[in-house]
This record gives sequence, C-alpha cells and structure tokens, in this order.
Amino acid sequence: MRYDHVMNKRCPFPVGMDRRRFILSGLGAGAGLLLSRAQAQALMSPAAGTTARKPKVLVLGAGVAGLAAALKLQESGCEVTVLEARTRPGGRVHTLREPFADDLYAEAGAGRIPSTHALTLACVARYQLPLDPFFPDSGSQVYLWGGKRAVAAYGQGPDLNELNVDFTPRERQVGFEGLSKLYFDELRESLRSRPADGWPFPDSKLYKDQTFSEYLRRQGASADAINYLTQGFVDDSLLDFAHDAMSHAVPMLSKIRGGNDRLPQAMASALGAQIRYGAEVQRIEQSADGVRVSYRSGGQQQQASADRAICTIPFTVLRHIEIAPALSAPKARSVQNLYLGPVARVYVQTHSRYWEKQGLNGFASVDQAMELWSPTVHQPGTRGILMSYLYEGLAREYSAQSPADQIERSIQLFDQVHPGLRAEVEAATTWSWLNEPYSRGAFLVARPDQFELLRDIALPEGRIHFAGEHTSPWPGWIQGALHSGLRTADEVLRG
Repeated sequence: MRYDHVMNKRCPFPVGMDRRRFILSGLGAGAGLLLSRAQAQALMSPAAGTTARKPKVLVLGAGVAGLAAALKLQESGCEVTVLEARTRPGGRVHTLREPFADDLYAEAGAGRIPSTHALTLACVARYQLPLDPFFPDSGSQVYLWGGKRAVAAYGQGPDLNELNVDFTPRERQVGFEGLSKLYFDELRESLRSRPADGWPFPDSKLYKDQTFSEYLRRQGASADAINYLTQGFVDDSLLDFAHDAMSHAVPMLSKIRGGNDRLPQAMASALGAQIRYGAEVQRIEQSADGVRVSYRSGGQQQQASADRAICTIPFTVLRHIEIAPALSAPKARSVQNLYLGPVARVYVQTHSRYWEKQGLNGFASVDQAMELWSPTVHQPGTRGILMSYLYEGLAREYSAQSPADQIERSIQLFDQVHPGLRAEVEAATTWSWLNEPYSRGAFLVARPDQFELLRDIALPEGRIHFAGEHTSPWPGWIQGALHSGLRTADEVLRG
C-alpha cells in the first residue's frame, strides 16, 4: 500500500517514479523484518492435534486478516463464523472492475507484493495465483514539476534545467535520483538489522520522536527535496517511514494477474457459508464464559455467540461500536486515537494507450502528494487506465470533493502529464478509503505521538483478540494482515 517502491536491478533510479522505494535501498535482501519461507509455512500450517475441546470462534471482518485467522482455525478443527459488513471479502484488498471496459481493472486498495514478503507469496502460491511484475521494464517516465514537464529515459533522472526545481547546489549535483543517498546513508546503517517481531523498535527514540520532514530540514534539505521525498507524509514519524521503506527496497514488486482481490476471493471460497455478508457489528459483549456479538443484517438485529472473538475491524470504525465491559484504559486509548492515513484514488479509462506510442510507460512523478500509475501496463487490449494514488492532506482534500470535481481536477493534471488525454477519456471513477464506512482510513501511519499507542493495539482483552494490518509488524501491507490473522488464531488455539 503505502510507499510501495522497489529498486530496479539494473540501475539505482526508481522505475515508475515511485520515489520512496529507493530510500532504504542499501538495506538489501539481508535487512530485518523478513520472514523465511519455512517460517511463513509454519505460520500457515494448522495447529498440532490435541484432545482439548476446540473453541467456537467469531471472526469480525472478512478482510485478509479475518480470512487468514478463520482458515487456520477451521483447519485446526474449530467451529468458525465470520461476520462481514460488506457484501464482498477482502476488506482493503479491493480491485475495481467497473466502470471499465474490455475486462480492464485497477486496484482500489493494496497494490503490490514485495519479493521479500514470504508469507504473502506463500499464500499466493497456495491458491496457485499467477503474478505479474508491477512496474514496466521499459519506457520513459514523465516528471511534472513547477508547471514544467520533462521526460526521463528509462533508468535515468530528468534534466533539472527542464523543470522548475528549487534545489540546493548539492541537491542539483545529485539530482532526484541521488537524494536518497544524500540524506539517508546514516539512517540506513542504523536500521540495517532489525528483528521481524521488534516493531515498533522502542530503542530508536531519536527516529521515533521526530517527523520525516523535520529530519530532512535538519539536514538542510530544500522544500522541493522534502516535497519529493515525503510525498505528503510530512507528519509521519521518521521511524515509521523508514520502517515501512524496508518493504520497498527489494528486487521485485509484483501484482496478482487478474487483480489482487483474487487472493481474498480464493480464501473466502475455502470458507464458504461460514462467512455471513452484510453483517454489520454493532455491539461486542464478553463475559467469563464467552463472547456475544450483536449485528444488523437484512434490516434485522441478530446475535451470535462463541467462546472467543477475533476483531479485525479497523480502530477508526471500532471506536463507534459499543463494547461491554469497557476496554482497559490503554486499549481504549489506542482505539480512540490510532491514526489511519486517508487515501484517495482517481481513475480514467482512455480509448487507447497513446502514451505508449510516444515511448512512455504511463507512470509519472508530479510535485503533489500522489503517485501516477498505469495499471493496464500488463493487461491485454488497446484501451488503457491512468490513475492517481493520493496521500494524506491531498487525499483528505480530494475526499471532501464531489466525484465529478475530483475527476475534472485529475483530467486537468493527467492532460499536463500526457497531453491529449482529455480527447481520449471514455470513463472515470473515484475511490476514497476515508469515505468508505467500514474502513475510514487506508492504513496505519505512526506519527511521533502514536508510538505509545502501538504497544497495546495487538494485545487481547479477555476473550477478544485483535488482528488487522494496524496490529502487525507490516502495517499497510497484505503480509501484515496475513501475519496478524495467523497470530491471533494461534492465540485462540493456545487458550
């Protein structure tokens, strides 16, 4: 999801203009936060047989975390029921196929899978889902900076003289592609080796208590360099940003052919009727003997009971659900205050992929808090899709506008990046995770004042266990959701 960036094997410049993917490129394949294939398989395997009575479990949410937990519990002999408010599985792993023609699709949620995320790759392999590379391996990219446009040949940075870029002399000397090395060598060394279960790294106070933008300003970075490197995450903790970047400094990023939602669809198919769709949780009550959940489905109030519950509901939504007895003070504080970053996306379908005839791959870098993708780069056919991936304040701004205004604003920008676009537009749509009622945000962003909250988010409360990307060492990634679901399943099975 967030800052999904990867190093190209042939050069140090980020293909596709995803600027953050190279920030910690020096970490390499030996960096911390990795799971081996054996560890991934062990996490996914059913629990060893036991003569003890297997618990009855309610799983709240059929996103990837809930599906992973339910599957492991089912395969371990438990009776499992999944309550999902939406009418589809997957949560924030969601692929849009409407209003696009010719079976084209684009991601509304999780976009990419790093080659170091062994747990995600093991799950993809389990369901025999083919992968495609996320980025094109050729074609030039576009920079739009300060109202001026430049084209950068594959594997090279743009000519700064063609752009309105106000860099310091040393920044101009290294160019866009050299900013990472200029500002992050010391940080690379500090975070080179960290354990997968060590997050949120409580010993890294220096990096935890300052924002990413503060760190850059203290090193003398220009406003344009800060804009380029932070891409809107100016208030993100430096530690959170650097920790997340470890998942981007990888040899390869992939996507599931046919759409990333094929993974949760396959997982949900294995659970079948154990998932109840359209079940909106309204109250969670626990006692010494079990858990009872009240939910609304089909216009009626219903209840379900079990020995234990796994709650994967984002805290931005959970804070509006009644829980009795009340959560402990630390957990309640986390639920009420945890921040999920807003993400908005705008998609435009074009009659042709005319930019490819110009030697462009459709990806671009602009001086706004967004990425520009071409999701149809590996899809068949002649029509194309261009999309923006907006972050933080800009995403919040877009989310407050009407879809029509978002689309018009985006077409104006896309037409500057790829002149002639307006005449090619056939359809357009928008998506906002901030406005989506069962998420109210896209992924955990840990600001400097958030780290006290992170200590408590994954801890169980009596018979209620907590999963979801926000409770994992990989917030914002499919791997985080999977890991958290399997972790809570193990907690339940251990009693």
